[in-house]
Amino acid sequence: MKRYNWNTMSWKNHGSIFPLIIIFLFVSCREQSIDDSLSPIAEFEEQESTLLCWAPNHQDIILQLTSEITKHDHVTIFYNEQNHKLDNIKSLLKEKKIRLKRISFIPFKLENDNIWIRDYGPIFMQNGDENVNVLTFGYPHEANQEYNMFNEQYSAKMRLPFIRSKIFSSGGGREINGRGTIILIEGYEKQINPGFSLEEIENEYRLKMNQKNVIWLKRGIPQDDSFDNGPILDNIYGNGVNWHVDEFCRFADAKTILLAKADPKDLKLDDFYQVIHERLEESYHILKKSKDQDGEPFEIVRVPLAPVIFEQGQFESANIYYTPVTSYLNYVLTNKSVIIPSYFKTGEPELVRKKDDLARKIFQQVFKNREVVMLDASELNYSGGGLHCITLSKPKIRKYKYPNIFKSKRATKS
Repeated sequence: MKRYNWNTMSWKNHGSIFPLIIIFLFVSCREQSIDDSLSPIAEFEEQESTLLCWAPNHQDIILQLTSEITKHDHVTIFYNEQNHKLDNIKSLLKEKKIRLKRISFIPFKLENDNIWIRDYGPIFMQNGDENVNVLTFGYPHEANQEYNMFNEQYSAKMRLPFIRSKIFSSGGGREINGRGTIILIEGYEKQINPGFSLEEIENEYRLKMNQKNVIWLKRGIPQDDSFDNGPILDNIYGNGVNWHVDEFCRFADAKTILLAKADPKDLKLDDFYQVIHERLEESYHILKKSKDQDGEPFEIVRVPLAPVIFEQGQFESANIYYTPVTSYLNYVLTNKSVIIPSYFKTGEPELVRKKDDLARKIFQQVFKNREVVMLDASELNYSGGGLHCITLSKPKIRKYKYPNIFKSKRATKS
């Protein structure tokens, strides 16, 4: 069976699932009681800033992303003062002629760097009275367990009330529409929360995030399977974190869901595409039958599946292939722009350029009032993530336009 090997890059993984036996570290930060008027704001709403965490091993993509966002919007860069000096970071930004006036810098102090702020960063909970709290879940990746302390440091520095959940969760593992609906993946949530039933996990999201309507998908794309799960097909392994929803399914607005779709022509390239196709269509059928928090159906827009890269490697002395987690849906949304991954480079098959062009066209149709920008995110894909994974949106503090959408009554799961 022929495998397409378009790139030769080093293999890294941005985080394997933490072992099942774990004691979650509680700190002295005072936790607040639950206020059911507080809810998170969706990314497509107006933002105050895009948050990034400085990490030298990925500084090129951080600089590119910061440069693009600051053309129109604001960026906040967190830097680990244990390892980095602010003047050095500013010098790199100045070299690239990046607008420092549109950047805020916030120091924190931990032992190691961790670029994946999407997964461990703060969830900003707001209500109609313009109150803001920070919500945090347990961080389920073993490489940087100290980042369970990040949100405590941030909330103390910003003097924001702090709420802690009893379960584990990652920002890339959940999607909200900002009106009370959340999309989760059963396989991922069960693996990172082995001591809880799906009902208990769902109830925690309803309680802590004030979600009225929970949509459960079964599985993520196979490229995002954990390597430790073993081969997916023949000798092909996944290279991800075991199913984050932001790799294939996103809310474009409160009523529109973007969902990846395999091109029928791709199914002829390799049997692996059939596995991808089956998983995506399983999710499509679930979403097609689902309703929003008001009982209304969603509009589902299909986005082309990004080119699948089969990279060669070795495992236990055997030749294998692994799949970096490529995806157009791991995009960054700001007030003025939508920044999506690009995959075409000189010398690669024409089908890759056509996929990029089609993705750009669909995103421009969906986000009519934003500029579509494409960036090469392959270095992040090889580490198990993407552009969305290294960013976090801080919403603008404001009153809700729909003051009665969040109620203490919990609706039935769709």
